[in-house]
Amino acid sequence: MTINIDEAKVERNEFGLWLGWTLATAGGMLLGFLPAIPLVDVLDLGLAQIVIPVFAGILIGFSQWIVLRRFLTADTDWILAGGASWAAGFALGLLLIQSLPSSLFGGIAGYLLFGAVVALVQWPLLRVEIPNLLVWILANALGWGAGFWASDAILSLIFSGSLIEPAVSTTVIAVTSGLVAGAITGIALVWIVRRPEVS
Repeated sequence: MTINIDEAKVERNEFGLWLGWTLATAGGMLLGFLPAIPLVDVLDLGLAQIVIPVFAGILIGFSQWIVLRRFLTADTDWILAGGASWAAGFALGLLLIQSLPSSLFGGIAGYLLFGAVVALVQWPLLRVEIPNLLVWILANALGWGAGFWASDAILSLIFSGSLIEPAVSTTVIAVTSGLVAGAITGIALVWIVRRPEVS
């Protein structure tokens, strides 16, 4: 199944789609990761690295679907694709980050991979609207890479050298990265929908 976005609806409210997508991504991140903090202490680390991304992915996918459904011509499996893409992207990005030396390059490479994997898993649903996969991969890789970099920079500015409560750091990371990534991928989504479909 693929999604089919009604271009006329988007044209009437491009800003609404972009803003809704941006806020839904940030809200889904916050709702997905904040309640999961107690699970980290209860679950085995390996299990937590699977359960938490799947839970967060489903909530992010659901939040994005709430926005997208007003612009679609029919219902889709977006929630499932969002959850699967988040779980896969998070796991692969985390593996890459852990395998690279602890450095700025390792973190950026991991988050770029994270965004690329999210885009690749979402693309089967978007292939009618996004015939050129490269645009969606670039938007997601840049969006999530910039989002996590921005959240790290904000944490460093606000909390230099002191111990940070997990709820505070999770909130800053989820909201900042969600807003930045949602804004960038939202711009790409609106731009892509403006272009004629290619069968």
